[in-house]
Amino acid sequence: MNIAVVGLSHKTAPVEVREKLSIPEPVYDKAIAQLCNYPHLQEVAVLSTCNRLEIYIVTDETDQGIREVIQFCLSTANCLPPIYVNIFSCCCTKMQLCT
Repeated sequence: MNIAVVGLSHKTAPVEVREKLSIPEPVYDKAIAQLCNYPHLQEVAVLSTCNRLEIYIVTDETDQGIREVIQFCLSTANCLPPIYVNIFSCCCTKMQLCT
């Protein structure tokens, strides 16, 4: 299982691109549902502000999962935005909440 974030910010994309990819709060559920329909995305979280968009994913197939998020961005913005990707590997098989 890997956690990855795909996104863009005011440092990587002009305002015109950020506006095209902005996901307003009232449509978060719809965007997350669309993303969850991709076969390699197990969990999704979206953070969208005026300065950045970040899509966090949980996937077993990291490359495919990232490609699917990029495909979502392409279909939303009708262009390939300048995105960044960070990947966080999880080496544990059991997760426990700290109390």
